[in-house]
Amino acid sequence: MTDAPSAARDQPLIAIDVVPMSFTAGDGLRVATARRPYDPYAGLEALPGVLLDGTELLADGARRALRTKAGIDAAAVRHLAQVGAFDGPDRDPRSTAISVAFAAVVAAPSTGGSVVWRGPGQGEPRLPFDHDAIIAAALDHVRTRLWHDLPLTRALLGDTFSTADVARLQTELTGVTPDPGNTNRALRTNPALVRADAPARAAGRGGRPPATWTWVS
Repeated sequence: MTDAPSAARDQPLIAIDVVPMSFTAGDGLRVATARRPYDPYAGLEALPGVLLDGTELLADGARRALRTKAGIDAAAVRHLAQVGAFDGPDRDPRSTAISVAFAAVVAAPSTGGSVVWRGPGQGEPRLPFDHDAIIAAALDHVRTRLWHDLPLTRALLGDTFSTADVARLQTELTGVTPDPGNTNRALRTNPALVRADAPARAAGRGGRPPATWTWVS
């Protein structure tokens, strides 16, 4: 038995949706959405997304979505990873569409335009399509792979970071504040890390400077 000719089948569209995220010491973990300029759901916030071109690779579609819908150039993307596929006949009111979702760790975000950066869970009550579920999947992807996936972890924390940065990132991802002693022990014994030279204390300030870390290579 063979499949019916492709012309006789109702082929779904392939969409690419991207969850841009950034972590900085000052702002913590943030996720970006952008207001849609056109229907469906014009004026509402949604993830940057595009329909895949016929000859386009998935990752190239994700980079195009970031560039054209969120103003994030490829040079600002530190890490890009596929987090899953989302389907269902009602997820897009225009047509049946399958979304291939990505998480993108980007450099410290700029403000302005239609892009809105918020902490996880601080978005609008409900995003259109199934973008709430995609954001949840992207955050779960990061939460379960932190420290197991070193390129992802390095993209989030940067080349040099403090123990406090690690604690804040883990707290925002898990909702649980890690034990300081366990955090310091894990960083001190991690073969991928080395203690960075601590900055000198300003005159008149006592105490030990905060521990900072960098990557072995």
